Amino acid sequence: MIIIFIRAIILFAVLLLVFRLMGKRQIGEMEPFELVITLVISELACIPMADRSIPITFGIVAILTMFVIHQFILILSHSDKLQGIINGKPVMVVNGGNIDVQALKSLNMHVNDLLQAMRAAEYFSLEEIIYGIMETNGQLTVVANKDMEDRQQTLPVPLILEGKWNDENINGNGFDKRELQQLLVAEHAKLKNVVLLAIDENNRMTVQKRNAPIYFKDVEVMRK
Repeated sequence: MIIIFIRAIILFAVLLLVFRLMGKRQIGEMEPFELVITLVISELACIPMADRSIPITFGIVAILTMFVIHQFILILSHSDKLQGIINGKPVMVVNGGNIDVQALKSLNMHVNDLLQAMRAAEYFSLEEIIYGIMETNGQLTVVANKDMEDRQQTLPVPLILEGKWNDENINGNGFDKRELQQLLVAEHAKLKNVVLLAIDENNRMTVQKRNAPIYFKDVEVMRK
């Protein structure tokens, strides 16, 4: 037990030193390669820490090797071309206020994922955004619509996402699907062609159809 205790302290000290040298980024701010290296280092530390049959030097050498790889990749990342290969490139997912569906697909994201990223950035309606860029670390950078800065917005409820009804939101917020279907007819829209339809507490509607610009309008919708 004493040996395991001492091995754990030594490996903890090595890990602390390596992570301090790697920088102080939080998990959510890491580039993909940094997250992979962090996970590998954690696994490499656990094995010799618990298994006395493995010399502790094996674990230390492996951890330091991962640190050297990290530093080498950072040097390679100084080249714009290699940086794009290693980390990927920022992708514009909201362009001129419109959701870029193809850009979302290239990131394996859905419209609902975009709405969650917007809320995390403290933007609750697409009417508040002109441009949105998904950075390589998974965070959304937003260029706000200055015309909307002084207007209090309520949270839009997504009722249609990528051509499908969001029954949970419809039923949970007291909407009548038949009335929403009539609303689609009035907007000359087919369900399968609607990327997003959302309505907030003030009955302000957000609509984007496939291959069409987004628009906003006030509607009359009853709730149960």
